[in-house]
Amino acid sequence: MNDKGVALPVALIVMAVLVSLIVAFLVLASTEPQIASNQKVGAQARALAETGIERALWALTKGDTTPGFSGALNPANTNPSAAPYNGGTFVQVSNLGQFSVTVADGAGANEKVVTAVGWVPSNTNPIAVKKIQVRAIRIKRIDPPCAICAGGESPAGTSAEIRVGGSATINASVATGASYCAGVTPTTAVMAEGTVVTNGNPNLSAPTGGTTITQNVPASTFSQFLLTDSDMMYLKSLAKANGTYFQGNTTFASPPQNGIVFIDTPSGNPLTSSSPSSDLITLDIHGNWSAGFNGWLIVAGSASISGNIAVTGLVYAQNDVSLNGAGNGAIRGAVISTNRRDTSSTNVDSADIGNAPLTYDCNAVRTGGGSLPQGWTMEAGTFVEQQGR
Repeated sequence: MNDKGVALPVALIVMAVLVSLIVAFLVLASTEPQIASNQKVGAQARALAETGIERALWALTKGDTTPGFSGALNPANTNPSAAPYNGGTFVQVSNLGQFSVTVADGAGANEKVVTAVGWVPSNTNPIAVKKIQVRAIRIKRIDPPCAICAGGESPAGTSAEIRVGGSATINASVATGASYCAGVTPTTAVMAEGTVVTNGNPNLSAPTGGTTITQNVPASTFSQFLLTDSDMMYLKSLAKANGTYFQGNTTFASPPQNGIVFIDTPSGNPLTSSSPSSDLITLDIHGNWSAGFNGWLIVAGSASISGNIAVTGLVYAQNDVSLNGAGNGAIRGAVISTNRRDTSSTNVDSADIGNAPLTYDCNAVRTGGGSLPQGWTMEAGTFVEQQGR
């Protein structure tokens, strides 16, 4: 076999392969820094947009606590928001770039839609742009006009009733220890969508300029201080994070952990007027608590409270409330029963008050006795990175 002339083609093939590899490495070497640079500025733009979100959450929180503080945003004035929260102000962050942020009204007074855009190096000549939108939320501010309120969600043809008996004490007067929030004065000690029946020798103290009892109140009057299903979902998530979420019939013979305590239906579905009987639950609180509870007791059902029980904050039940024989205990804040489940054939008292000292305290309700988070946060599952500017 004659191998003459083979060396040249082989050498040419090897040379071509080497040239191809060298070209590939050169191309890679020239594009890799560009790819890395693009990733870097993209990350910077995203971080700037996240900074805008954090700035808005801070501004809303500060607007609640200190409305006149420089840079604060009053949550009541976000339709539209003023600069720099109207999307038209570009905030420089050192030499990294700029962000703009828009705060708009959400579905409820305790919800806002926050949109932020990050620009690198600037909005006029951007290399990278990232846009993020989230829903901001806070615990709904509840300022009930009554120490104990029943109604607002009664099924058609029914109405919530309150029976006040024994030697119950319901105090809504500052002269005897009640406390009001600034600019908020309750109108009555006891308020019901239906009737209020008294027996025995209850001690009822009216708020300043108000009445001891208000009955046959329209359901619409309650809407300002009731929790929607969306509010309940948010509180449920906070209780789960706090380790104070329970399902089904629940008994507390000693105080639970402070904060938001949520007692849910066994199914986890919202309580409605047509919920199955298996979802009708009761929170039973009794005993001799050596320490009190600060927070909100939220029940997707009924609540029965007896014994020497000390609660500072809010007792909120979507069905009935029974307060009996509280003895040396006391509830400071407010009690709300919405009467969701009663029907015309099974209508029962929404609030049956025995020997239960109850004192209205607006600030205790708002803060849960100092145990509730007061700031605005990003609602879980609402973080969305969007296209465009």
